[in-house]
Amino acid sequence: MVRQRYRLRFAKKGNLCFIGHRDLLRTIERLICRAKAPVAMSQGFHPKPRVSYLSALPLGFSSDDEAMEIILEEALAPEELLERFNSASVDGLTFLRCVPLGEQNPKQKAVSFSYDMTIPAELRESVAERIEKFLAADVVEVVKANGKTVDARPVVLDLRLVDDRLLMTVAAQDGPEAGVREILEPLGLASQLFRTVFPNRNRSTIEDELNAANPSLT
Repeated sequence: MVRQRYRLRFAKKGNLCFIGHRDLLRTIERLICRAKAPVAMSQGFHPKPRVSYLSALPLGFSSDDEAMEIILEEALAPEELLERFNSASVDGLTFLRCVPLGEQNPKQKAVSFSYDMTIPAELRESVAERIEKFLAADVVEVVKANGKTVDARPVVLDLRLVDDRLLMTVAAQDGPEAGVREILEPLGLASQLFRTVFPNRNRSTIEDELNAANPSLT
């Protein structure tokens, strides 16, 4: 019996946007049981499925491109694993791609996340002006929910308004850097979050996939 690791991409849409990350983990654990996937279990008194997630999606955000890795006790064809998961899934949770990983593949590590959101017509002019000011600044101080002041400028890799859509790419974070919600504050959009502005994560970039696509970066 040979264990096999897989990376799956999935979308989280609809009412599932309003469940937290822990609830999502429990939902997927139950899904794995319904799918009868031969998942490997951790050791110890409270064994858990050998599943890891790239990042916790902020509450209220939809996503086209989340990532998880799972280790199975026996190999399944990627198409079969996708079919099992989707057949056992719930509304709003769709598994899109499945790739078997080899020993040469390191554990998934996020590089960046890209978001898009539709901006109401009456806000576009002011948002465009604020984007220009944000990008021209050396430092953009924002206050996090815990009261700590941080600089939002370094984590923003791309920020632009294309027609009615705000496009934003932020670097993956290991520390207390500004999150997407804090970045929306200097753009004048924090008060509009989940009222007229609904963020969607459209791409999650993983380090080993980026290096494979751009060998010159390694």
